[in-house]
Amino acid sequence: MVKRISLLLIIFALVILSACSGSKDSDTSSNDTSGGEEKEKVVIGTSVASLGFLFFVEGQKASEAAAAELGVETIFYDAEENQAKQNQDIEDMIVKKVDAIVVAPVTTEGVIPAIKQANEKGIPVFTVDRYVDSDEVDIVAHLGTDNIDMGKNAGELFLKGLEEKYPNEEVYKVAELIGTAGSSTAMERGEGIHSVLADNPKIEFLINLNADFQSTTAMSVTEDILTSTKELHGIIAHNDMMIEGAFRAADDADRAKDLVLVGMDGQKSTVEQIISGDIYGTYLQQPAMLADALRAAVKHLDGEEMDKIIAVPTEEINPENANEMVEKAW
Repeated sequence: MVKRISLLLIIFALVILSACSGSKDSDTSSNDTSGGEEKEKVVIGTSVASLGFLFFVEGQKASEAAAAELGVETIFYDAEENQAKQNQDIEDMIVKKVDAIVVAPVTTEGVIPAIKQANEKGIPVFTVDRYVDSDEVDIVAHLGTDNIDMGKNAGELFLKGLEEKYPNEEVYKVAELIGTAGSSTAMERGEGIHSVLADNPKIEFLINLNADFQSTTAMSVTEDILTSTKELHGIIAHNDMMIEGAFRAADDADRAKDLVLVGMDGQKSTVEQIISGDIYGTYLQQPAMLADALRAAVKHLDGEEMDKIIAVPTEEINPENANEMVEKAW
């Protein structure tokens, strides 16, 4: 009996010791967890006008690479050229409590209500490529090309091409393919083009048609232009996707050789067509500006001050330098 009691006492003592030891281990583990908690990862939400544009596809790649490099998370949204969808996407970012928002708006005015909501929640907003010019909202910074300047430069390049191809013509009959209605990009590039060409007595704009920055739309629009216009010297487009579509339509009609074609953006496929002589020229802008916008957002969250406008440079690509510039194109 005594032996049994002694054995029970020993077992009881071991249980008590084990419990004490386990409690100590548990406290240490808890302290380690609280002391070693990782800081929550910064999340940047990005909405682009459409991933149907190669410019934004390449921009997404650059942005995701920058996010990985900086150790932040990025959530990417495709507005599909639908302003209502873009606003809903921004509202979704707000619900998800992202730390900052980068947006390339579908339209300049239409995105304002969504940005207002982000402002009300204290979420910093950055615009890229397409800007929002409104006193109703607070934009930390805009990153993008000076589109008026690029339109002006493209217009001058277009005029040079016309003069080279048709030195004896008194009047150049031309067409303009316009980007998405209401987008700052289309409005400003158009303004730049017309600042050079509209008052030039040698330029006659036969038609200015909207092709929504899309290649297939531009092809269809150009087919209509060529059907209705027997004499046409050139086409200038607000982006390279449209000028490539214009070339295909002109080529199908066996009139490409008669036209001076100029675009903007600097797509590699367009530069290759400049090398082959199908297209006269373009102006290069880099889609990596989306990555720069993400970096700017992270810097802002870290307390760094920055300019309200962060300009992205452009470069001319023409028949003389296309072979050198093709490596810079995207």
